[in-house]
Amino acid sequence: MDLYARPGLIGAIVLIAIVAIASFTVPTLAQNAPPPCSSDSTFSWLDFWLGDWNVYSGEQLVGSNHIEKILEGCAVTEDWTSARGSHGQSLFYYLPATRTWKQVWVTESALLPGGVKEKQLVERQADGGLRFQGEISRSDTTSYLDRTTLSPISADSVRQLIEISTNEGSTWKTTFDAIYVRKKQ
Repeated sequence: MDLYARPGLIGAIVLIAIVAIASFTVPTLAQNAPPPCSSDSTFSWLDFWLGDWNVYSGEQLVGSNHIEKILEGCAVTEDWTSARGSHGQSLFYYLPATRTWKQVWVTESALLPGGVKEKQLVERQADGGLRFQGEISRSDTTSYLDRTTLSPISADSVRQLIEISTNEGSTWKTTFDAIYVRKKQ
């Protein structure tokens, strides 16, 4: 039989050969699936903060917060409601390539300084606490540093301290100091 006289047969043989070779050399999708985020303990660094919280400054209830993992544990969201009814939301995520945690905070006052913030993890403390820091620009072209420290106190309480510095970190002024108390189920 003259194979050159039958172009359709040659095409079929080539196609079968390609499929056969590919089935041996191309790994399946399941073999290439990335490991879950839970396989890297870095994704659990904010676990102490997960849950539903009443937030107090001294004896005064100043708001409530809901913190949860999303996207199969690859990110954390924060849903804040102040006692006066204002809202803010954060997305915390970890970038494995740069080994950096980041936070994006947005409120309905996004047009005001501090209404939108971007921070990154600058310190992991011995007690498991985390410190995020970023820079906030003002409309007059000046800026200031803004940092948030989350510190576990117990399984049912966390301290959040927010500070600003107008002198490049030489001194810090407290703008928010609150204790999170886990809501009872």
